[in-house]
Amino acid sequence: MQITINQAQQDCDAKILYNGDTSSLFFDGAAFDNRLVKEGNLFVCIKGENNDGHNFAENAVKRGAKAILAEHNPFKDQLPVPVLLVENSVQALGKIAHAARIRFGENKDHKVIGITGTAGKTSLKELISHILCIEKDLSFNETKVAKNILNYNTQIGMPISILNATGKEKYWVLELGISHPQDMHELGLILVPDMAIILNAASGHTEGLGDKGVAFYKSQILNFLPQDGVGFVSADYPELFVHSAFNRPDTRFFSTSAKLPYRAKFKEINLEGFGIYDIVTPQHHFEVESVFIGNYGAENCIAACAIALELGFTEQQIQQGIKTALPPQMRFNKYEKENWTIIDDTYNANPLSTARMIESAVALATNKDFIMVLGEMKELGDLAISEHQEIGTLLGSSNPLAIYYIGSLAEAVEEGLKKTSYKGIFKSITQKQELLDSINSLSFKHEKHVILFKGSRSNHLEEYFNAFMEQNHAL
Repeated sequence: MQITINQAQQDCDAKILYNGDTSSLFFDGAAFDNRLVKEGNLFVCIKGENNDGHNFAENAVKRGAKAILAEHNPFKDQLPVPVLLVENSVQALGKIAHAARIRFGENKDHKVIGITGTAGKTSLKELISHILCIEKDLSFNETKVAKNILNYNTQIGMPISILNATGKEKYWVLELGISHPQDMHELGLILVPDMAIILNAASGHTEGLGDKGVAFYKSQILNFLPQDGVGFVSADYPELFVHSAFNRPDTRFFSTSAKLPYRAKFKEINLEGFGIYDIVTPQHHFEVESVFIGNYGAENCIAACAIALELGFTEQQIQQGIKTALPPQMRFNKYEKENWTIIDDTYNANPLSTARMIESAVALATNKDFIMVLGEMKELGDLAISEHQEIGTLLGSSNPLAIYYIGSLAEAVEEGLKKTSYKGIFKSITQKQELLDSINSLSFKHEKHVILFKGSRSNHLEEYFNAFMEQNHAL
């Protein structure tokens, strides 16, 4: 998005450091990592725990940055580009992005959709974005939609994503990720969405959101909707239902279990491997096919359908959009190789997302051996032991052939397994080769097998996944 230097200065109340006239100068897009700077960008200097962005301003200029947002002058000699000098770079970035969002909304046909939840935010963002790209003739026009880069959903990433939009799109679909009490307030003030979705609320980042609970803070997004805004929220989480109804009495609730006006149900897996879902809304009743499998897919599908129908998309457009949508990288990526169905969901993990992936894997493992490679779930605070016990119980009930665990809470998982009298293999491992050797020694009961890799990023579970894929020549 092209923004003049003088406009940005007014948006964030900055002081401009520059030896020339800035009245005709502008930047286009933004980055906070100098390695990702593109020609024309604003480079945002942010001081982090390990690195200080001010030290990379010169590199950013060499890569094409046309302006710098900084808390002090990062240049030793003369100023090669204008510097927008502020007290707090992150807050100033948010103000510039908010002003851009307000200008985008001056066209009443433009809509901003905010998505939050404990699990599945990025998958839902990608699904909705894909549907909203579809034209009446069922072709796709990706210039219609802007969305978060990857999972840039924080007070830094979301504003960067906004500034990297062209401003000529019809829809902005942006996810909001929170891990501290003030996060949703700060993100909501930047985005002020026209429509909002709260997909779910369960244990996740409870280390930082333990005082009032995850559902309370997720529901705060509804406070930032305009009077004529629309909020869609899952009714399947009691605390989320209560907080959302209190914050926004006209909230529209959807469900995968209750007979609400907006609901979806997972029916079966068809011969092509797609999940079939029954969709019901006040004016519609139809089926969709999706790469998602299980109840979490039903949640994603009804949320996406509700938004798309509200925006005037037809059943046929939605069906085409959902069937052709692919999951984001490292999130329920499914690979078929000889006798194996291999599921990569290694991007991150919390109790809800882990339970859902287990459910989906079990659905795929009918008449097949099920093997679980589980990584420790992080940021659960005082709930860490009990949540890992619960996952152990769920896994035991699913009766996998083998469970391999990476992390420090193996005993808690094993305690949960004992509650189900699990007779399969449970092994805590620390090395990739240890995993491969153990799998190679298994006595399989079926001709075909399903293996699920799921864990938090700090477990580096993707390395175990890659090692398995290489061994099986699936990469």
